[in-house]
Amino acid sequence: MKKESTETSPSTRFGAFFRSVLFMFILLIVISMTVWISFFQFRLPQVLPLNIKSDQFSAMNALKYLENFAIAPHPLGSEEHDRVRDYLISSLTNLGVSPQIQKVDSPDSAWGVKYNGQIENILARIPGKDSSGAIMVSAHYDTVEGSAGAADDGSSVASILETVRIIMQSSKLKNDVIILITDGEESGLLGAQAFVKFHPWADDVRLALNFEARGSGGPSILFETNSMNGTLVTEFIKSVPNPIAHSFIYDLYKFMPNDTDLTVFKNAGMYGLNFAFFEGLNAYHNSNDNIEALSLNSLQHHGENMTSLVQHFGNMNLIDSKPEKLVFFNLLGKNVITYSEKIVLPIMAIIILGYIITFFHGYFREKLSLRGTFIGFLIFLFTIIIAYILGSILWKVLLIINSENTLAFETDLKITNPLFVLFIGVILIIISLLYRIFSLKIGGSNLVMGAYFSWLLLVIITSVFFKGSSYIFVWPLFFALIGLNIQLIIKGFNLLINYMTTIGFIFLTILLTAPILYLIYVLLSLSNMGLLLGLVSLLSAFIIPAIDITNLKVTRKTNRKREISTVESTRV
Repeated sequence: MKKESTETSPSTRFGAFFRSVLFMFILLIVISMTVWISFFQFRLPQVLPLNIKSDQFSAMNALKYLENFAIAPHPLGSEEHDRVRDYLISSLTNLGVSPQIQKVDSPDSAWGVKYNGQIENILARIPGKDSSGAIMVSAHYDTVEGSAGAADDGSSVASILETVRIIMQSSKLKNDVIILITDGEESGLLGAQAFVKFHPWADDVRLALNFEARGSGGPSILFETNSMNGTLVTEFIKSVPNPIAHSFIYDLYKFMPNDTDLTVFKNAGMYGLNFAFFEGLNAYHNSNDNIEALSLNSLQHHGENMTSLVQHFGNMNLIDSKPEKLVFFNLLGKNVITYSEKIVLPIMAIIILGYIITFFHGYFREKLSLRGTFIGFLIFLFTIIIAYILGSILWKVLLIINSENTLAFETDLKITNPLFVLFIGVILIIISLLYRIFSLKIGGSNLVMGAYFSWLLLVIITSVFFKGSSYIFVWPLFFALIGLNIQLIIKGFNLLINYMTTIGFIFLTILLTAPILYLIYVLLSLSNMGLLLGLVSLLSAFIIPAIDITNLKVTRKTNRKREISTVESTRV
């Protein structure tokens, strides 16, 4: 019998190479478009013009207040601090409310240290027509040394003044609204501590809405709630025009060395929602935090959230609540997906079962093996370690080259964004080359299944210990397993369908994960380059099927022989 040749001609090899290059080019376009679509959730509202008769929040109106008090640093105890205090009192009075000053001598800081001085909280109360409790809107007016505080936290204070204007011009709300502009936040949450300990209004608060800033721009994001947040999150989504909320952020926030006034309010038993914008970290706690650097679109979003929440909760029965914990995240713009944490563990069980079924599906099709999958798992961990080490080295090199401009290279998005994209491209090229080599050695399906096992471990860990973050790993793996099962059926038989399936499921996984990676990057800054590129390599698990496709030979028979040979050499 004549032996069938497995050799291919130069023209055939060129055709295969051309198809591989074309496919990777199309894949690059799809990934870029998907990232662009996934970022719709971060679109900021248009700034409304100056109009003191409008019943809508206007950033230009709020800017007029900012231009009168966020012009110089006003830390606790300074002369400028006293001037700002008097201006805010005057502004509230002109808006038709009766402000008061709560003076407390030597209050405790949030860390139990006595402050040797006086703090002065600014308060006002707008009575409701049939109150079931009070909504409190809070922000702090003190700044750190050397910062005018236009964003932190002048943007929130100005938003409060504009919100008061709208409330006073509109129909009377059902519930009372308490305005609390705290003092001494930067020195240890002093004003918040004084309010909950000594002011009688603290007992009336049913909901605290706190607003902050950790940078000069970006969307106003809900980043903290109470553990039992069912009603809070559900009503937030209903009430604001552009809700942005990710439950994973609070899990991350708890590991960061930051606290806000809401920490004090929650410790006092209040329900609350905490909002902040995070971009432009180069303008945080320094002289760059000025009016010129502040994004008016961010101010608009901040204020729209505040006004909408006050008006919505202001007409609700504040006694009603849903005692449950929710997982929540944005998908495709302003759409927020929510579900109870009670079903996190059942979903985890489904994912585990799906992984097992997928493995046996590939095993019986002679495309997967236990040994090959384990080797794929080790290879995937190796690529993550390589990415982390390379990222750490690149960052140290950058610091050496630009030692005089370290802060900008850590926090200025105009500099860090192009660098981050460049480093992502470099690490993906390196990882793709490694995947291509290893997939030829152990089989692409084994490499994919090994990478997905890493994700399965993360599904289990987050579902058990960090339920609010579990969605980050659950749903990408869910869709990836569906895609892999389809590929196990059609692999090597219909290349076009294989291409389309791979691209389709890569689209779904990137749609979910790209915004999360961006938020982590903004929150941690580029100084954590090693960790960030490690996360990029973690996400690269979903491009392995695409790389595997480019390794397919022209003839089914040759491809089939390689797969059978690989499985036989790795089967246990």
